[in-house]
Amino acid sequence: MRFFYIAVLSFGFFCSSVFAQEAAETTLAPGSSMDCEEAITVFHDVSGFGRRNRAAERMTEKHAEMALSGWRFADMVIYSENGDLEGFYLSYTRPAACATE
Repeated sequence: MRFFYIAVLSFGFFCSSVFAQEAAETTLAPGSSMDCEEAITVFHDVSGFGRRNRAAERMTEKHAEMALSGWRFADMVIYSENGDLEGFYLSYTRPAACATE
């Protein structure tokens, strides 16, 4: 009976390593299903009058404008100078054709 358990256990280890190796090869191999993206970062200046009241509204308008061009919002970094809000760095991405060499 002990031999049976050892045989089943060793067969299980063998199969799991084969499947793990096969899965790793498929994830590392580049294929046509992998999509490329292009990214852009724009500075949205909010310095001057209306800094407090209009910054969020103007950023929402910028998001809508970029979405119409096919860009998707990715990240935002707030830029302040001497404690004053100066603007936002807004990053966007969109699908792009992969470059072939």
